[in-house]
Amino acid sequence: MEKWLKCTISPGQFTGEFAVHGQMFDATEFSLFASRDDLEFVEEPTPDKPVSGFIRVKPAAREDDLLLVSLPRPTFENGRTITVKISETK
Repeated sequence: MEKWLKCTISPGQFTGEFAVHGQMFDATEFSLFASRDDLEFVEEPTPDKPVSGFIRVKPAAREDDLLLVSLPRPTFENGRTITVKISETK
């Protein structure tokens, strides 16, 4: 089963790559590069205008309103698995 996590998306360094920024359950930020296949957004981001969107995640465990998820690629800060608020997913 997959879910989608809210995030902010900007163009990446290479074609088909995007910079993704989001927040974990404790408001700590995470960032990573992801391919278009793992993202959902309506408007194409530009260097001057990041857009709101979603990144594909795989839930691993749930406790109360928290969800442990696996990202498509590792974050720069915390590896591939992070904990988020379930309200930040769809």
